[in-house]
Amino acid sequence: MKQLKYIILTLLALTTFFACEQEDILFKEDMANVGFYGSSASMLEVDKENKGKDVLTVQILVTATLNSPSCNVTFDVDDSWYQKIGDFYYEIVDGDTTLVNPAIEGVDYNVVSEKSVTIAEGSGYAPVVLAAIDNNDFDPLGNKSFRLKITGNSLGYDLSSESVIKITIVDDDHPLGWMLGDYTSAVTETDNGSPEHPVNIAAIEGETDKVKIYGMAGLAYGPPLADPYFILGTVSEDQTTITIKAGQSWDDYDWGPVTLTVWEDDNGEGEEVDDLVGYISTDDGVTITFRQQYTFYITSGVNEGLGLQWAWNADANPNSPVAVWTRN
Repeated sequence: MKQLKYIILTLLALTTFFACEQEDILFKEDMANVGFYGSSASMLEVDKENKGKDVLTVQILVTATLNSPSCNVTFDVDDSWYQKIGDFYYEIVDGDTTLVNPAIEGVDYNVVSEKSVTIAEGSGYAPVVLAAIDNNDFDPLGNKSFRLKITGNSLGYDLSSESVIKITIVDDDHPLGWMLGDYTSAVTETDNGSPEHPVNIAAIEGETDKVKIYGMAGLAYGPPLADPYFILGTVSEDQTTITIKAGQSWDDYDWGPVTLTVWEDDNGEGEEVDDLVGYISTDDGVTITFRQQYTFYITSGVNEGLGLQWAWNADANPNSPVAVWTRN
């Protein structure tokens, strides 16, 4: 009787094991599909460093079973996503109308490859080469974009979820292009910060005098050089100063909410003011010099009152440099 009990328990255990064993999911012929490898990509309008970044290669992907026959795939430019109304182009989705800036084939870019590719092995990738055309004009509507779509294939495969790819052409003709890029900020005196730290100044699409500034709060306590931690600045018409408004804040930063705070002088003995002014020089490269004390105050939480990346100058001369940003 005891032996029979053990046999029953063993059978139950084996039944449970096989019931729980996960079945392998096999890729079947009717699951084959065609699409692009990715749904978006970008390229430069012109690569001033001649590194080939104004030419882009995207991949068409055929997913099929092993030993499938050769597959020919066709694609074309998709102009159906926008329409012209008056002098402008708009994308209309679910009744919402958005102003867009479509790139035109032969004017803004060329499709270098034939609009047909063959995957001889039956599955895998095939390249499509695109090249931007430099127009030497700044576009106030910002970067242009276009879309390619798969139009068919020789084996009647389904389209994948990435049957359309959006390509963005990054405009190189921004009027502030000479000052955009990476800087090293050298701070005269600081607490809760670094004597030197990286800063990046980036363009705002469609804006000719406003920029995004990343990394201003420093690396020791500040956020990384990435969204959403940026500060807005406005460059003067004569391009000799940049004005950064105090009060700009990040509500979700790890140290707590932080707010840019600025004083009227270099050592914080004066009043708080609304504007931090940087003086731009292009005599030997690009430098931006600040002569007012500033910091990023934490406004609530356990770290309330702490300032991140203080910048000041304690010498006896008012409005001496507190930080100098030098373009790399």
